[in-house]
Amino acid sequence: MNPKRRTALIGRLANGIGYIATDFEKFGGQFIQAILDLPLDHRGINLLGYPVAGVVDTTSGDGKIVVEYSDQKKYFSGDMGKARDDLAHALAGAPTAEQVFLLSGQMSRPQIAQEFEREVLAMPEMRGRTLHLWGAVEIATQLVDHLIISDAVVRKLAPYLPDLERIREEEAASRIVPEPVEGWLQRTDIDEEIVARLNKSPVLAISGVGGLGKTATAQAFAHLHQAEYHLRIWLDGEEVRRVQDLQALPLLRAGESRNIVGLMQTLPCLLVIDDASDDLDIASLKKICGDGSHILLTQRSTAAHSYSLPMLDRPQSQALLGQAGSPCPEEVFETIWATVKGHPLSLSLILAAVNQGATWDDILDDCQAIGEMETGGRRLTDILLERLRASLSRELSVFAWSGLPVCDEDFLSFAIKPLGIRKLKTNSLTAPDRNRAIRLHDVVDAALDESWCTPERSAELDRLLDTYLVEASRGEGLDLWRNARILLPKLEAMVAKGDTPPSFLFALLTTWDALETKPELVGNPLDAVKRMTGRKPEPLEVNMVIESIEQLFLFDKEQQDPAAQDRLRERLVAFDEMLGLPELTPRETAELLHHKGKALKRIGDLPAAAELFEEVLKGPLPLHEARLQLVDLYKGHSEKEARATQLVDEMLGPSADSKGLTYSVLLGVIERLPSGSGQWRSGLIDRHAAAIERTIISAANAGAQHAFDAFAALGRYISVERPDMFRAIFKGLPEVELERLQTDRERAARAEIYCEAARLSPEMAGELREKARCHYLAIVKPMSFHHQRHAELLIDMGRPETAEGILRKLTSLDTEWLERLMARSRLAQGDAGEAKEWIEKALIKLKAERFRSEFLELRFDIRQALNEEGAVDDLEAALAASQKENERSRLEQKLNGVRSGSQ
Repeated sequence: MNPKRRTALIGRLANGIGYIATDFEKFGGQFIQAILDLPLDHRGINLLGYPVAGVVDTTSGDGKIVVEYSDQKKYFSGDMGKARDDLAHALAGAPTAEQVFLLSGQMSRPQIAQEFEREVLAMPEMRGRTLHLWGAVEIATQLVDHLIISDAVVRKLAPYLPDLERIREEEAASRIVPEPVEGWLQRTDIDEEIVARLNKSPVLAISGVGGLGKTATAQAFAHLHQAEYHLRIWLDGEEVRRVQDLQALPLLRAGESRNIVGLMQTLPCLLVIDDASDDLDIASLKKICGDGSHILLTQRSTAAHSYSLPMLDRPQSQALLGQAGSPCPEEVFETIWATVKGHPLSLSLILAAVNQGATWDDILDDCQAIGEMETGGRRLTDILLERLRASLSRELSVFAWSGLPVCDEDFLSFAIKPLGIRKLKTNSLTAPDRNRAIRLHDVVDAALDESWCTPERSAELDRLLDTYLVEASRGEGLDLWRNARILLPKLEAMVAKGDTPPSFLFALLTTWDALETKPELVGNPLDAVKRMTGRKPEPLEVNMVIESIEQLFLFDKEQQDPAAQDRLRERLVAFDEMLGLPELTPRETAELLHHKGKALKRIGDLPAAAELFEEVLKGPLPLHEARLQLVDLYKGHSEKEARATQLVDEMLGPSADSKGLTYSVLLGVIERLPSGSGQWRSGLIDRHAAAIERTIISAANAGAQHAFDAFAALGRYISVERPDMFRAIFKGLPEVELERLQTDRERAARAEIYCEAARLSPEMAGELREKARCHYLAIVKPMSFHHQRHAELLIDMGRPETAEGILRKLTSLDTEWLERLMARSRLAQGDAGEAKEWIEKALIKLKAERFRSEFLELRFDIRQALNEEGAVDDLEAALAASQKENERSRLEQKLNGVRSGSQ
């Protein structure tokens, strides 16, 4: 998920939550119902919507969950007296509760909230209970990362939080079903026919010629029956050439990816595939429909299974033309009817032409000139559009300029004003599309040519787009990303021609995924810097170069180009030259220093990178990302331990500045903690245990994959040293079916977690290890580390011979980790002699001292199996080398047992 976009969404919704005020309990009840998806009893509000005094706001049927809501302005201030009262009230009203939720509509203050949580969780009456303290930001995070996927939830919450629906509609890639345009004509007979057919089969194709209203019909059905579906999804036919394509198509909501097929099979969904391919396999489509799910296709070709959409009948056609300023003479209508019959688009264009000044005699001449529709030298559409040129050339020129049938409504409003959009719609030139996009009807789009946009108008639109992108970059980032995504072909074409403003390339760089990057369009960042010499940079010019350097490196890295670091090293001079430019803003300076530091880190110059990150933190605009980079550099170095501790405290501690502190940064810190030295690591984890636990659980339940990555890294340490903490986090994680996981990264992280959970649950170890094994086997492109961990799991499962087979297939067995596993495998198979050879080689290579105790303990086990004299020396050395408290205790017990047994 793009962290910038995500942070902007959370902030925007959090502000809106603060304005809900007296309706907060109603909103909170709907929200908690959606997030928990359990039967809940909301007794805190009566039927008239007024609070009921003395009653706990919300409880679950079994009494294990209790919720209290508050819209008090100073909830997170002082000693949090209102929260304490709410907690006492909740526990008194639900004495068997295991989970307590305290929800506030105000922004939480991290230091005060964390101190409150620490104090409360230490209370005897909270033993065995979990506290969820959510302010506006935490609630907004749940909405953005988890609930915005559901149309049903958005509909329920939007009356209290209008921005929620607007956000859902803002992303062009969100596949939202477009809503009917104002004045749409409901055709009850058609709706009843669709319902009847869907009762017999979950898939229905609606067919007919262009302009017949197939798309509008599907759109109208989705609108009228929205209450029957948990989710409504809209796809363009170009996205689904075969049924198998649906397996790979994600549903994006606020940047979060969901699998469409999985949703269709688990929730009642309506899927519309507009302008679908004629050869889509209907039988295969039926198989992906779960209970209550349906698929509508719109197609031009008619087949035996399809519903051929009827044209307007004669009275309906007359009624449509009757909306003109002057009545249509009977003889003219007869000619129109003979020419186009009840073709909706043609009739609408005739109506538009008359309303724009054409006479009915003009329309009569047009119809007589072409004869039957779709025959003759010219199409009626072309002739009628010519009649509209004088009044609509400015509006249609935008589409001729872009070469695209669709344009984002926000930019279009900027370019032609809202009045221009209304003119397009009232003249029946647009087809239904997602709510933040304006799409021309395909018949209208086909009629446009270069004559609709003069060179002067094209230059004007170029300037308007530049102004718009610069303004959009200063906001939340959504408008920039959405417009760049829609205009991607146009932007790429303009940048390819050269001599474009920096905003055009910047928009591409912030929109492309790494492998979408086109280096030939990016060019050499050093050349771009030379063009800035001695002058104040243009808007976004510095950002463009920063993003160019970043994106080119990521592209090279994804391509596994061995020259990636060398190219990055050559581009370093760009940062120095830009830092010398006149009139830089504080943010431009901070970002230049930060990104230069990242570049230095990537090429291995760690001291210089650290110096730059420290400089950022001393400046007027310190960035949390710089703190995270420094923690990564300082962890494991004793001389930097104090500074690393300070930096972690500045992000996780009670006095942390929450501005700019995203989940991405927080989880990045947590992920790095286990790799530090023993004392540093254990001290920080203990001090920030509550914050770590809360962050991982809330992020995971919000759908943030990084939460599982962080827990997988942390879990290998705390499963041994802080088992209760591991169990608490593991219990709080959402269950996700293996089939729903889309990336190897997700499968590997969950496999790691299941492996560690098995160590702590002997009664469930078999089941958990089998889950881990299935996740490892599901990894499509396993890396060496995945094979290593899979082999270790198999040894734990008592299958060392299978583990050895995996290890020997690896191209290299010369790392200490693989050699240690080979030693374990041979020992488990009774070959202690060869096992000793492997562990000896592993110990020679071992550099990470925090793991030396594990290697020495294994050598003790091997030597003991060989009955070697002095084997206990290895166990004593393992104890001396251990940097973990619980490990030391276990090794001491083991050593005492060996000594007592030898006496």
